[in-house]
Amino acid sequence: MKRKAYVTPPMFLMCFLSAFLLLSVQAQAQEKIRIGISSSSPGFLPTVVAEQKGFFTKYGLASEHIRISLSVAMNALSTRDLDYAITMTQGIAGAIRGVPVKLLMMTQDKLVFFLMTRPGIQQVTDLRNKNIGISYFGSTTHLVADVIATRHGMTPGKDIHLLPSGDDNGRFASLETGRVDAVIGGPPLNMWGAKKNYKVIAWAKDYTNLPQNAVIVTDKKIQQAPDQAKRMIKGTIEALRFIQTNKKEAIEILAAYSRSDRETATGMFESYFPAYSRDGAMTNEALQAAVDDAVIRAKLEKKISLSQVADRTLLTEAQRELGTK
Repeated sequence: MKRKAYVTPPMFLMCFLSAFLLLSVQAQAQEKIRIGISSSSPGFLPTVVAEQKGFFTKYGLASEHIRISLSVAMNALSTRDLDYAITMTQGIAGAIRGVPVKLLMMTQDKLVFFLMTRPGIQQVTDLRNKNIGISYFGSTTHLVADVIATRHGMTPGKDIHLLPSGDDNGRFASLETGRVDAVIGGPPLNMWGAKKNYKVIAWAKDYTNLPQNAVIVTDKKIQQAPDQAKRMIKGTIEALRFIQTNKKEAIEILAAYSRSDRETATGMFESYFPAYSRDGAMTNEALQAAVDDAVIRAKLEKKISLSQVADRTLLTEAQRELGTK
């Protein structure tokens, strides 16, 4: 009677199968998260870096960035079509009105917007009775226009006229066609404008210490998925660290993400770099400035506590676990 021959699988095949199974398990373990951003602006670079450099993956998250109007993003958070949104103005505005959303961390704690004009306009007061292009009402560009005009004794809607003109390309086109006499924008609009002899006559940072971007989340997300939210914070903090220490690669990521040439991406990055947070910190001063501005704009007379707009519990835990605090 012949004995059956049993063939032992080669060692390399066993290793391959083991590795495949491990990767499959890891892939299944990744939680999907959707992050709302409004454009390819460098202001949204931190979470893009977290995605592309694998920092979210490191913490078990499979992220997807969704281009969406940030005013619409607030509704998308409540319907769970988005998990997180990167904004400041809309998050604060919603929170002070009682919308159940919170700031989790800041990604950009300084404004980089400016007021750029057509030739012939030398100072802000020259814009009296003229049109200024903003992205849309309720946006940060709207906020900046209000702050600059008010500081120069002009009332938006009365002494100057604000026209929603869309994204960077839309606002620049409005300036070129003469539909508006000035625009509120951020890099690379100033780089494009320099080639047309347009002039930046005011920078937002000289008028206000308001922060620009934060991670916004619903109260329900914090209550029901605090571990996920903390892991999202950790991945974003690691991305902020990467931006600080790996400028060259961060610029390459920005160039690809914004579909810009190297020169434009470098110029944008250098303009935004001083504004990026280092560890997501939300100081009382920055939060209070944002709340005060939002209350004035909403014409509210009640006092708003910082705890109504921001939850720093998970951020503090993440910073401690990462050794930044």
